[in-house]
Amino acid sequence: MGTRTTLRRAGAITEAERHFVAQVVLDQPRELTPSQIHGLTKVLRRSKEAVKSMIEDAQAKFRENAEFYVDAHKASVQRALSSGTIAGLEVAQKGSQWAIERTSAEGARIIEKASADVSGAGPRVMIGIQVGGLDATKAPPAIDVTATEV
Repeated sequence: MGTRTTLRRAGAITEAERHFVAQVVLDQPRELTPSQIHGLTKVLRRSKEAVKSMIEDAQAKFRENAEFYVDAHKASVQRALSSGTIAGLEVAQKGSQWAIERTSAEGARIIEKASADVSGAGPRVMIGIQVGGLDATKAPPAIDVTATEV
């Protein structure tokens, strides 16, 4: 067997391809890695340059939209705060807390979000097996297992 060559797709980049790449960019917490870019070139059957161009366009659009949403969020919190009502103050407080927990720049956040698991017990896994012929109305016993470091 010889080497397999992938034929590149000809023609202009479609809107579906642009939306796909934009969604991949939005789903990533960091910059795309070279292997992810290579994977996109394979999936889309486009050149590396074309994929990089779509990534740059998606990032630029994201930055433009992000600025709008930050401004809109700030304006709505300011309106709620200036209303002077208890409900307005609650909305402003919740909006401010949301922004403080999620605002970051270059990987640094204003504050770190609190962990949902404060017990330190770790995740809880529930496994149930039902065997025929046994009384199904009785609740099975719960078994607690402590986590160990490996």
